Amino acid sequence: MNMAQIQARGLGMLRFLDELCKREGLTYWLSGGTLLGAVRHQSFIPWDDDVDVMMPRPDYERFLALAQRCSTKQYAIVTPYLRKDYAMPWARVWDMGTRVDLTNMVKFGSETLFLDIFPVEALPGTPWLCELYYRRVRLRDIVLKCSRKTDLWDYERLKLLKRALMAVTALLPTNAYARWLDRFCARGNFEKARYAGVCLITHYGSRECMPAEVFRGTAQVTFCGGQYPAPAGWDTYLRRLYGDYMKLPPEEKRHSLHRLKVRFADGNDDTEE
Repeated sequence: MNMAQIQARGLGMLRFLDELCKREGLTYWLSGGTLLGAVRHQSFIPWDDDVDVMMPRPDYERFLALAQRCSTKQYAIVTPYLRKDYAMPWARVWDMGTRVDLTNMVKFGSETLFLDIFPVEALPGTPWLCELYYRRVRLRDIVLKCSRKTDLWDYERLKLLKRALMAVTALLPTNAYARWLDRFCARGNFEKARYAGVCLITHYGSRECMPAEVFRGTAQVTFCGGQYPAPAGWDTYLRRLYGDYMKLPPEEKRHSLHRLKVRFADGNDDTEE
């Protein structure tokens, strides 16, 4: 599948989630590179191959509870509470009409193209406490990542420690560590939080920590010809993550973090336009 086909399938998953959230009364927002694409390009970032959204933790908990009954033949909702072999601590929508070629180094969190759904958490009440909190999350994330590794890359550090963690974590299913991390992050009171942000994924670290007012309300942004929700403080959110977010990155950085190799499940090109 080429990038246009991958992005068309991503838009299909987003429309599915948007309809589900409207029907169930759930709040969600575009996040990460998807929100950046909406604001800067009114579409996908040209080299982006996935869709990211986020939900306030209370809505996310409701979403986890209804995930199984809301899956369809085309779109499956997967969580570490539904599958023992699922390797991610956050939920995903899978496009069952696609297949991803997996590396043999990692028990990957998807067999198909996916849409990521991250909870927005209540965070500690000061920036320096938030920084300490994110360090604690990173330590737990190292354990989780070791639980889903089948081997180590040549460039990795602390190989002896990681091999020991791989051996120990093999005693339990991978989803046990994903659930452990999710429960650690879910302990705060989102409604009363002074600071909030996504922390289940550690890519941006404590840059995700921002005033909770950023997430107190919803704005609408244009994405691929439709209107989709963004957090009320979307400008603060994007500046916190990307700095001068309207400026394009250098040419050498214009590539996907995933670089997915995707094919149609049945070998036919049935991408919806």
